Amino acid sequence: MSRVRSTHSVLIFSLVMFMVFVGYLIFKQAEGGGVSSLVKDDVIKFFAERINEISPEKPVLGGKWFVTRFRFVDNNNVYVEYEDGHISKAFLLNLTKTAGSVPDYKIVGYFEPEPMGFKLLSGEDTEKGKEQEIYEYNQTAKKWVKVN
Repeated sequence: MSRVRSTHSVLIFSLVMFMVFVGYLIFKQAEGGGVSSLVKDDVIKFFAERINEISPEKPVLGGKWFVTRFRFVDNNNVYVEYEDGHISKAFLLNLTKTAGSVPDYKIVGYFEPEPMGFKLLSGEDTEKGKEQEIYEYNQTAKKWVKVN
């Protein structure tokens, strides 16, 4: 009898733990902490280091691209502004998921600067007019910092 009671106790405990775990996963997904949610620092590091591979256009005069600003609309949409010292460009990325700290991304829109912002060259600006968190590189602190 005590062996049956012990087995039932283990099964009930296991079922309760499973339900708690499933509830946690549902809660995290609902608050945006699911698979598609990315850590901004990882996104910044990934694209700042790989801008020369990712840019649809080559820099002029044999230069190199460097990122000047990240404008996060949310954890899955970010504008990346960059330049080579001669020309500036930007693109809007849709970040769909991550494996570790490596995001999967799609370039949704490609832009060049104009007097009052950026002009869309190709694609679409699906996040136009939405509030953004802006990050710029601080040379003194040697890190990306939120500026707004």
